[in-house]
Amino acid sequence: MENLGVVKQLAMMGGLRNFVPLSSGELAKMLNISQQSASKKILGLIDDGIIERQFGAKKPLIKITKKGLGLLQKEYADYRRMFEALKKLSVKGVVISGMDEGRYYLTLKGYKEQLKRKLRFSPYEGTLNLKILPSEFSKLNVLKESPGINIDGFQDGGRTFGPGKCFFAKIKNVDCAVIIPNRSHYSDVVEVISKDYLREKLSLRNGDEVEVEIRL
Repeated sequence: MENLGVVKQLAMMGGLRNFVPLSSGELAKMLNISQQSASKKILGLIDDGIIERQFGAKKPLIKITKKGLGLLQKEYADYRRMFEALKKLSVKGVVISGMDEGRYYLTLKGYKEQLKRKLRFSPYEGTLNLKILPSEFSKLNVLKESPGINIDGFQDGGRTFGPGKCFFAKIKNVDCAVIIPNRSHYSDVVEVISKDYLREKLSLRNGDEVEVEIRL
């Protein structure tokens, strides 16, 4: 709605519960528009039944009607849906065999203890590898740009093991986590860990398509 900004301003001034004093000149300054434009906005909202006006001793008194409240509630619901959508990301991929690198890394004390502490579960020593569908590649960029849960790099036996991050996730209501190494050989593969052996738990085989719901 074109004049919803006026209704929001009135709401922040207390206009949902009470009549508030507001002249067209004051509204013009708030919205950085001309007084004539502000006056037209007020008249338009009155005509649409979104606000009501009484004339006070010094200034007009304006209050938001039930219809105006309904518009704000709808706007709130729309924003809530948008921001809730930003908190989750569903990614589809196909189950593939890995090179046992995930199993090796999950046996390392430097990773294993961090994951147990930060994810609040002891991961099964192995990862479920998903080759992301081409249509989902843009979602990988979202993961790379999202902060996630930091996993620190460390040194062990003269070798340096790099940092990464992980995200809580679910596959078919089974709790898991997605790991994103800072450097990876696979740009289109996502590794999933869980306290369970996911292939067995979910009866998965190579070639099965899986959808992962990731919390950002």
